[in-house]
Amino acid sequence: MQELTYTIDERTGIATLEIDTPGPVNTIGSRLITELDRGVERARSDGASGVILASAKKRSFLDGANLAEIMRDPSPLDLKHLVLELQETLSRLARSPFPVAAVLTGQTALGGGFETLLWACDRVFASTGTKMGLPETGVGLFPAAGGADTLRRLAGLETTLDIVLRGRVLPAEAFEPSGLVTMVKPDAAMDAAAAWLAKNPSLTNRNYDPGWKEPDLDEQRALVEKAREKHLVCPHRPWLAAALDAIEEGLGLPLDEAARRAADRFAPLIMDPNVRNKIDLFFTVTSIGPRLARVNAKKARPADTVAVIGAGLMGQGVAQVCADSGMKVLLFDVDEDTARAAREKVGRTLAPLVQKGRWLPERRDRILASIEPTVDYGRLEGVDLAIENVFENLPLKQEILARVQDANPDIVIASNTSTLPMQEISSRSDRPEQVVGMHYFSPVPLMPLLEVIRGPATSEAALATAVTVGRRQKKTCIVVGDGPGFYTSRTFGVFVMTGFYLAEMGLDPARIDRLALEAGFPQGPLNVYGTAGGNVIYHAAQAMKERMPDLIPVPESLVKMYEAGYLGAGKPCFYTREGEPDASALEHVVRSGDLPVPGQDEAREMLVLSMVNQAFLCLDEGVLDDYMSMDLGAILGVGFPDCWHGPARYVSQKGVRATLERLEEIHDRYAIDYFKPAMEFSRIIACGVDRGLV
Repeated sequence: MQELTYTIDERTGIATLEIDTPGPVNTIGSRLITELDRGVERARSDGASGVILASAKKRSFLDGANLAEIMRDPSPLDLKHLVLELQETLSRLARSPFPVAAVLTGQTALGGGFETLLWACDRVFASTGTKMGLPETGVGLFPAAGGADTLRRLAGLETTLDIVLRGRVLPAEAFEPSGLVTMVKPDAAMDAAAAWLAKNPSLTNRNYDPGWKEPDLDEQRALVEKAREKHLVCPHRPWLAAALDAIEEGLGLPLDEAARRAADRFAPLIMDPNVRNKIDLFFTVTSIGPRLARVNAKKARPADTVAVIGAGLMGQGVAQVCADSGMKVLLFDVDEDTARAAREKVGRTLAPLVQKGRWLPERRDRILASIEPTVDYGRLEGVDLAIENVFENLPLKQEILARVQDANPDIVIASNTSTLPMQEISSRSDRPEQVVGMHYFSPVPLMPLLEVIRGPATSEAALATAVTVGRRQKKTCIVVGDGPGFYTSRTFGVFVMTGFYLAEMGLDPARIDRLALEAGFPQGPLNVYGTAGGNVIYHAAQAMKERMPDLIPVPESLVKMYEAGYLGAGKPCFYTREGEPDASALEHVVRSGDLPVPGQDEAREMLVLSMVNQAFLCLDEGVLDDYMSMDLGAILGVGFPDCWHGPARYVSQKGVRATLERLEEIHDRYAIDYFKPAMEFSRIIACGVDRGLV
């Protein structure tokens, strides 16, 4: 299949290179690079007056490297050769004796696609809905086709560091002030590009402008050093270190040389185990994730109208994602004024997205038009699904369930709960088979995971309805068994409690949180206690302890912090509102004089192993059925370090026997119940397996 089509307008002399690679999005592989190079040479030989880059795909202009092609036989030498070929082709196009424009009508230009625009194009004509960015760090790599060096010439180093290191994707409007992008109507884009090319016949590509002055090198190096302090806390993300090394090394160098040196740092990453974890995680999320939850989709209810009961923060988020996926939403609360105010709040949260050009106004308006505030439970007649989002209070949830089923006995009712078992919620129901769990994560519109809980009586139809609706909302769904805290809340809970236990053993709270960042967590456990709200953490911990007293103990310090009103979320906690350590919190930390103070390496390891062991205990109990759900749930839901792919891959790389032995040592030394190794480890070893679980 041809991946690039060349045409030339004999009247204007403008050549068009249209990209169309196999698959749903355009990607960069060896064949596209070859055909792009031939297209550039043909435009030169034809004496083209200008070149327009375009895409035949509706949503994708060019979205980075073909990772599947690279990973079939990963080789640093081959990867370096591929990157250098792309660099040389982009350089030839940029240095050609004609101006180059690109047309993007609501399409994406990501990774190498955005680098193509930055290096080779003099102007980009884009319509609303177009997105551009450098998300390579999200898959364990960094932009090596000149992205950082071309972007800093355009937007400055500080902006470049932010986009590269955070893997940011932005609306095309964000690049309009730089002069790279001109916003146009979709149907006028090609004409606008052709007219601009005709007016600028001998333009010098900005990356080769001899008049460009390099900003102060000392100031730029200071920015890089500041970025190192912020982003290189965890040593298991070598792609970030390589990106910063490449950026710093390129300062003051000509573009072509800076890019070649970046390729030297880029290619070896492909053999790093943590990089392979990140790339595999990308494929797991995009390829396996959408198919992971196995349900009989034919039994799912249509759910074109959904009732969302409870219009607090979670309910508002659920209502938004339902409406955004084309469902009509009946939004319930205690009275109609509260429900109406919740709908208005959804509109206010969407306003900045519209103002910044990330959303079309029509999308916001469509969502709001699809949400109907109500208190009339008679409206539930004929509705397939109700999603309940009230407080984590068992009697209240049972009351709502009874009220909903009285209004419509056939409705599937999903409880958005993080800790309360479906068996208990449905225990007073005459139709427990209609009850299922849909555990969303906050903020609902942004968090990609939906944990669907299968209660003991949950029917195939109820389960299939929940999963189908979740997929319609573009969530990655995992199906888990019933039990206190299910999977994600249990693993997240022991992480927070381990932080408290380490404080009781004598480690400074701020140091504990720093150790968590070094391990790869996005936040430390004691910081989480404050930001998530100690009230929420306390009640969730107590709910799990009541139901699993031998497995989920609650540290005494957590109870004392709660009782003293040290709850975070605007109230005192381990940190002040300015983010500084609050020494007064230490008055409520109960010192454990009988236990040794763990070293920093062991404390860091305990934070990780607390979650790992809890995940495998969930396999023991049938809460989890497979390792892929384990890894996706931990990464997408509760912040397990992405550099390890998930608990199952972590154990695979450390070794099952070695993990078991470390858990035994920690359990014997510190006598914390949830470090007692899961039986799953012994079963795996008995099967003669030590690695390769995922």
